[in-house]
Amino acid sequence: MEKPARRKRARRLLLLVGALASVRAIRKWRPAPVRVEGESMMPTLPSGALVAVSHLNGTPGLGAIVVVRRPDGSEHLKRIVAVPGDRFVGPVGLTFTLKDDEFAVAGDNRSASTDSRHYGPVQREEIVAIARACYWPPGAWRRLPKGSS
Repeated sequence: MEKPARRKRARRLLLLVGALASVRAIRKWRPAPVRVEGESMMPTLPSGALVAVSHLNGTPGLGAIVVVRRPDGSEHLKRIVAVPGDRFVGPVGLTFTLKDDEFAVAGDNRSASTDSRHYGPVQREEIVAIARACYWPPGAWRRLPKGSS
């Protein structure tokens, strides 16, 4: 008679462990929506698309799509096109070698993007989130690259 009670306790314990693991994963990822404004990330992200982003832990990799907070407080989705140690051609044709905490970002649609080519490298602390997936509109749904380190 004791076996069913043990199974019941084991199931409850398993359910509790699963719930705690799920909560921990959600807290770590902390997805938040961001709406794409403008055409700077076309064709990857159309204007009006909704993108799930999460807090960035660590250093973003080359090719990752990130949220950059500019000094004026505005936030923009851009792709990392150069990482620390890379050479990058910035404003007025000046060539930079990016320092340890500097990144160059650009929109995928270069002709419609204001980015590092215009305002220079961005500091690591200006990169506030990483894009994980585009989930609206349905035709644009996709996972987005994490980038390579």
